[in-house]
Amino acid sequence: MEDSTYRQECAALRETWDNAIAVADGPLPGSALDPLVTPQGWCGHVRLADGQRAATVIDAADVIAKAFGLPDSSIVVRTMPEHREVFIWGYSTKSGADYHLGWPHPVLDGSEFIDIKRESKGTTLLDLVQLTTWARAYKESYGALRAGREQDVQQFVRRLGRLRAGIIDILTRAKPQQIRELLLRVGLDRASLPNDLADEIGYPRDRDATIPIPR
Repeated sequence: MEDSTYRQECAALRETWDNAIAVADGPLPGSALDPLVTPQGWCGHVRLADGQRAATVIDAADVIAKAFGLPDSSIVVRTMPEHREVFIWGYSTKSGADYHLGWPHPVLDGSEFIDIKRESKGTTLLDLVQLTTWARAYKESYGALRAGREQDVQQFVRRLGRLRAGIIDILTRAKPQQIRELLLRVGLDRASLPNDLADEIGYPRDRDATIPIPR
């Protein structure tokens, strides 16, 4: 019986690791990857060779991403109880890794993300509609917190993480001005956005952040 497409894809990942990462002149010579294909890329256990540690894998993250044709900052590494092993995720988008790192609970394989089939390298109408929906939902949660109203904190964190991932993803395919204008139309102020994203898209400093008065 011939291997399934899934097994072939896993074998291809293993071959790339062996030929680009685990070779004698690679960043992790003698290591071995046991990969799984996920909806957002791949993940797997890495068995380290003598003298290698989790920090060695983290230092090699950019090289690993390049070898697998992934964007910069798309590799996530987690240590394992067995010091000779780490678990690694390779995401097809930078936003996937960013969302993973910001999520308050462990992510198993990235399958919680919903992929949007894009018509081109640029943004589609669906991209912008979805980002607008996420921005409005986050604005609602942020406004409730600022006003001192009862608010589900976990929901707030999820909405912020989702909006952040959407902005980072679309930034790779659109100009900052497009995202800035979309968020301004929604009515988000700069204080509601993470500083790094606000700076990245040139969000205006329309007013100084204030401290809500306890009620």
